[in-house]
Amino acid sequence: MSVSVSDMRTASRDFQRDFARMKARARSGEAIYISSGPEEFVFQVVKPRTWQGALRGKGQIKGDLFCTGIELEASR
Repeated sequence: MSVSVSDMRTASRDFQRDFARMKARARSGEAIYISSGPEEFVFQVVKPRTWQGALRGKGQIKGDLFCTGIELEASR
């Protein structure tokens, strides 16, 4: 059995008054649309960034993966 979550719309004043309840609803996966005059905002939980994806595409590996960059001399 699946539960469908619908989006909620509220005014900014009601959102401020019931922030704890709104935060609990957002935590359950619901997006809350807040209207304040002509503007509209969305309040929802964001997935936390993991360290694996934080630097994705930012660096490149150049050269040999097994090379440390330190020159070693063989001792006889």
